[in-house]
Amino acid sequence: MACSGLMFEAVPVFAEERKRGMLAPINVEETVPTDITETPGAAATLYDDELEEKQPYTLMDGLDYAAGVRTVYDDVLGRRSGIAVRGAPTRRSRKTLLLEDGVPINGSTYIDPSAHYTPPVERLERVDVLKGAGHVLHGPLNNHGIVNFRNKQPTETPETTIKLGAGGQGTFKRHIMHTRTDGPVGTVFAYTGMNADGSFDVEDFQYDDFFASADWAINDRHDLGFSFVYFRERSHYDESNLLPAEYDRSPRSKRGRFAQRYNNISVNYFKYDLTHDWRPTDRLSISTRLFHTDLERPRFTVEPDEVDVVDGSPDFSRDGYEDPAFFFERGASGVMIGRDRTYKTHGAESRFQLADLEALGAEHTLQWGVRYEWHEFSDREPVGGTGELLDESNRGRAGIGVFEPTTGEGSSLTEYDADAISGFVQNAIRIGDVTLTPGVRVERYTQEREVIFEDSEPGSPREKDDNTLVLPSISLLYEGFEETQLFANVGRGYTPAFARTAEDFPLEPETGVNSQFGFRTTAIRGTRLEGAVFYNRIQDTVVQEPITIDGDNLVVNAADSYSYGLDLSARIDSRAFHLDSDYNVFGELAYNYTRAEFTSGDLDGNDVPQVPNHVGTFTLGLEHRAGWRVSASLHYLDSFFAGSGNALTLTVADEDGNPIDPDNLARPTGSVEIREPAVLGEIPDHTLLSARASYDLPDTGFADTTVWIQGRNLTDKQFITDYVNGIRPGPERTVVVGFTSRF
Repeated sequence: MACSGLMFEAVPVFAEERKRGMLAPINVEETVPTDITETPGAAATLYDDELEEKQPYTLMDGLDYAAGVRTVYDDVLGRRSGIAVRGAPTRRSRKTLLLEDGVPINGSTYIDPSAHYTPPVERLERVDVLKGAGHVLHGPLNNHGIVNFRNKQPTETPETTIKLGAGGQGTFKRHIMHTRTDGPVGTVFAYTGMNADGSFDVEDFQYDDFFASADWAINDRHDLGFSFVYFRERSHYDESNLLPAEYDRSPRSKRGRFAQRYNNISVNYFKYDLTHDWRPTDRLSISTRLFHTDLERPRFTVEPDEVDVVDGSPDFSRDGYEDPAFFFERGASGVMIGRDRTYKTHGAESRFQLADLEALGAEHTLQWGVRYEWHEFSDREPVGGTGELLDESNRGRAGIGVFEPTTGEGSSLTEYDADAISGFVQNAIRIGDVTLTPGVRVERYTQEREVIFEDSEPGSPREKDDNTLVLPSISLLYEGFEETQLFANVGRGYTPAFARTAEDFPLEPETGVNSQFGFRTTAIRGTRLEGAVFYNRIQDTVVQEPITIDGDNLVVNAADSYSYGLDLSARIDSRAFHLDSDYNVFGELAYNYTRAEFTSGDLDGNDVPQVPNHVGTFTLGLEHRAGWRVSASLHYLDSFFAGSGNALTLTVADEDGNPIDPDNLARPTGSVEIREPAVLGEIPDHTLLSARASYDLPDTGFADTTVWIQGRNLTDKQFITDYVNGIRPGPERTVVVGFTSRF
């Protein structure tokens, strides 16, 4: 079978007994089959019962238990998503394809793949991860890995779930979900919300998530499904973090820093998804989808311009501003500015499968498909009036002629469009215990950019760029050993060039050749193991530097690079050796080693930024048949560089990446653009402790109720998550208690 995305769980009306190794009818919602042993590539699946057992504080915490996946927090709830697989950087998940029921949820995969939405963990049935595979069926952003979040499915009988939790750092979790099936129609309704304080004293976060789905089994050959998501976030957060001297003095304080208490971010996200599964004959199955996503992400911040810095400490008194008119007092002086961005994606795709073919002494399963997407991205940079407070309900002024006399700044508007068409074909050829799948994916995408106006002046003409990529792949799955599979694959993947960058438009797409060899086995009693070695060659590596130029991220084609390494996951349960015991002692390991280096130009030999060598989570737990369980986990994240220059000394830089004070790199003297400071260096490694305990209350005949307690960073370790726009500390110790009830 081709890449791991080739084997799919059959939709219920198509369920049938299959020959070992043959494909289930194709389904646009799936990436990994229910039986992971059918996956001819490295993969990980986190099921809802596992996530319930581990009680992760957020979805990002839950992903720590998948080998090869790495998460870095930009905010305490992980809403500014930082998810990476193997050699991908974490920043905004820009090089990891994120899917929800098969629908892309990155902002715009072909323009700006920044992720500001992921579904809450409470309404997920499972999380599937493909590592170094899936190049034929899934694209773009398929150089490193693919993560698919699968929502809860309807239950045969009505079931209501209520989950409430509260604890430290202002945490309040709430979740209610109802699932049922009435005749041929199954439905799911869910609400999930969460509040929490941030890593800094001026931060707080709140989101509310609404989900609904309906699946209609029209007859034994047709299924129709629809789902809807509305996600709403209102938080006080910004991306202006601390200079080294500020962090040394008070690592969690922004109060008093140029009125940052007013800075805020909002998210309004809508997703609509309509699917149709049809089986015209016993051999042919067709799965079709129409989808639309709409993401608004307005962020507003006080504009302090340049501030005097003496011995590393900024002077935020009125006299410390290079121009005191930038000193913000609500209704009196200073201005707020915005990054008001809107992403819209419209898509349609169909996938086909023709199974049970015999030719040349082998069994064949042929799959092919086509997809079209149209993307719109509006990047609006409004300004407020003197002392005017901007937020989601008052987004400032933007238009030619809009000019702020106090600061001399005007607004700007840049619009982007992209359209993409892709197709794939592959053939799973089975001979005995071997399944060989060659395949190819072809993608053609067009990016367009037009500066409508900038700083109150007319913009520039529309620019356009076209790219066509051919992505061949071949994989092998061997099932000749008892309860053991061997897999190998090699395939070409790519990341579209990021259209929104301070660098010249357009950049080149990043392309790679990805290879791996691995195994998975349950042959050893009580033990589950999977391991894989991988090697990737990347051309025109797309890198985001920790530098902002005139409000835009600096994204470049840095140089060619490679990454190689190892994924290893394992679990062992003592009950397999003592079947009559009431106790089960278990241990789990999720570990990844990745070495990623540039191989050309001035960067030759430097580490690719945001890629640590070692990442791992080790869990040890004890559970009892009476319904109680306890476990603790150690999470380790190795050090990594913030920028491609691999600065060894903690350095404050200007927009060109040059040290502000070369004689005293970490403690600059002079003035600095304080709103988005550039800090270069190596982010130190850290080890965090988390733990959880739960108890199933005696059956009342009405509801099944579990009480639980969980905590993360239990040693209250002070650690740094990143240097992007200054130093940002990681979350504090947080302990939450709650209950989950089903009836």
